[in-house]
Amino acid sequence: MRFRTIAATLAAPAALAAILLGTAGSAAASTTPTTDAATGGHAVTSERGVDDTTSAPTGVNDPAGNGPIWAYDTVQRQVTWTPDTATPGAWDVTVATFGTYQAFANPITAAPWKGAGLMAGEIQYVVTAPAPPSAAHLPAVSPNTLRSQGIVDELFGQPNGSTAVTMTGGAYNFVYQGIPGAPGGLYFQH
Repeated sequence: MRFRTIAATLAAPAALAAILLGTAGSAAASTTPTTDAATGGHAVTSERGVDDTTSAPTGVNDPAGNGPIWAYDTVQRQVTWTPDTATPGAWDVTVATFGTYQAFANPITAAPWKGAGLMAGEIQYVVTAPAPPSAAHLPAVSPNTLRSQGIVDELFGQPNGSTAVTMTGGAYNFVYQGIPGAPGGLYFQH
């Protein structure tokens, strides 16, 4: 019985890792931007050297105040949007992020650690802005200083930190593969 419990405990992270590996490749394949004001759209942008933060004190802090940095990411962000059914003029926007991290510290303990692996996650918002979103606003490569909110600002044709764009929600889930000390090697941020 104990063997079955251990096997079941190990199977869940393995299944999640398989999904992580599978979705990272599929996001890279879908790069044709589309937009339709009536039904929504999608677009892809990429970033290199994005600060990845944690709550463990690594001694290196993000200049924007987002916390201690533990790694630098190379990512693709797949952005999708549809009209929000509850609020006229608002948009449901999801920013799905897929890529790799290059760590110099363990995000759990802050101990020095050089490692690399796959990461993936998403964040969802309900957005209002002066103009509708457009794939044409999102460049193929975005500045590495942008977080998901900055990518959404770009999508709506606004500069990073624009007060003209209102975002509510913001629930996010990210997973990192290969982190020492994390159950099954999978580190979750939410």
